[in-house]
Amino acid sequence: MKKMLVVFLFVAFSVAGCIGIEKVQDGENVQKILKIGTTMPIKADNIFVDYYFGILESVFNDRLFTIDERGKIVPELVESWKVEEDGKVWILSIVKNATWHDGEKLTAEDVAFSINYLKAKVPGFKAHLALVDRAEPIDKYTVKIILEKPWASFLANLVVVRVIPKHVWEKVENPLEYYGEDRNVGSGPFIYKGFDKTAGIITFEANKNYRLGKPNVDKLIFKLYKNTEAELMALKRGDVYTTYFYARGLDPIYVPALLADQNVRFLVETNFGVDNALWFNNKLYPYSVKEFRIAISYALNYSEYSKTITAGYAETPKAGFVPPGWSYYKETRELVRDLAKAAEILDSIGFKDFDKDGWRDLPNGSAFTMKITLRSDLPESTRLAEMIKRDLEEVGIRVKLVPVDGMSFRKIAEQERSHEVVISRTTMWGMMMWAGYGSGYVDSRNIGWANVEDQELHRIVDEMLKTTDEARVKELAHKIQDLYAENLYVIPLYWGKIIQPYRADKIEGLVYNPMMGILNKKTWFSVKVKE
Repeated sequence: MKKMLVVFLFVAFSVAGCIGIEKVQDGENVQKILKIGTTMPIKADNIFVDYYFGILESVFNDRLFTIDERGKIVPELVESWKVEEDGKVWILSIVKNATWHDGEKLTAEDVAFSINYLKAKVPGFKAHLALVDRAEPIDKYTVKIILEKPWASFLANLVVVRVIPKHVWEKVENPLEYYGEDRNVGSGPFIYKGFDKTAGIITFEANKNYRLGKPNVDKLIFKLYKNTEAELMALKRGDVYTTYFYARGLDPIYVPALLADQNVRFLVETNFGVDNALWFNNKLYPYSVKEFRIAISYALNYSEYSKTITAGYAETPKAGFVPPGWSYYKETRELVRDLAKAAEILDSIGFKDFDKDGWRDLPNGSAFTMKITLRSDLPESTRLAEMIKRDLEEVGIRVKLVPVDGMSFRKIAEQERSHEVVISRTTMWGMMMWAGYGSGYVDSRNIGWANVEDQELHRIVDEMLKTTDEARVKELAHKIQDLYAENLYVIPLYWGKIIQPYRADKIEGLVYNPMMGILNKKTWFSVKVKE
């Protein structure tokens, strides 16, 4: 498992949303309410439809495995496990005291059903469970998962499996259209109570019968903000105590406005994902041409992206894509801007201005426009895209920017693969999935934003999928980073930090988790309000 682990992580506070805790008198008791605000654009309360509501699932539902505050994969609903038949069969023993919020026992039937159901009916899980043949219960608390071939990093992919109640979902043919009252029955420390779309409030109550005990707070209220300005006004007033957005921190552009507030403090954490990258569809011309991708890399102003987008809370990335901090990270060449070199390469492969209109054309003389799709759900994307457009236009590449929401992005880049180029990030878990080292986003056989069918890449990934020998894992990790650097299937734009503001005068006990921020069990059982 070493290749999946982060070497050093700091215990800190969360990565996103606005959090405040109130004490409310309830008869003889004082009710503790943890108010969480977020700019995550949640529109629907179905974990399979709305990506960001799916993030909140960790509040009300337990998973088979999770990530702890050190970045290590640890069991959650699993009591123990073993691997048989050279890695093709995984046997999971499930805890015996887990209960669904409606009172039904959680059993191996639920686990096996969940794995089979998710792969068959939820698009994203076709990649997450790509090598799973089937799952079946052996007895009430033991499940067997049968793979098509060995998968050494299968645990990382089990981290995102949603264990759902069979008695609810077996009657649902299309989970993307289901809004029955029992759709959010979970097994976790909080119980879903409702989503008031008009008020922008999502409410959860503590599960008093939770198998690990009752959480420290009685209620969670997620308050949706349309913009960061409104969110930070609440922080400065003391109405909320910190901020939350999955896998990203506070946009550094807002830091100066908070520095003057003596009650606001900052934690600066390492981001083990890639904050933003330029993803080429490597199956489409001219993005399938290695020299073209390399030319584009020399046109980009990485130092300015770091300075302007992250206020310096980032570093210029290396061509090997994988950021420092991961096991077997390898130093590859630093990405630099060199407009003369970019122009020279473009000229050499026939991208010239044949009609003298100021824009480079395709080698056959026809007009060329690079279509870049960007995510409107990530606040810095628009500013970054405009800078990239400007930089590419300096070398004569005409660019069209196409903003889309998160759901449309996933449809275009993952399901249809109809994109030319996209700007998007990776999360920590995204770097771990498939064979690790970002391979799931690169390999055409998985999520495949880069849509790469390079036989050498596939050979390396296939061996990484089955190899458990650490010396060989290290060798393969270095090889895949070298391959990324040589071919630039994807260009990382900067490696950043996660900036976490919080009210030091109001709260203590939040625990930072490198995957889920403060939305983790240690927070729920340690968070305290300062008197």
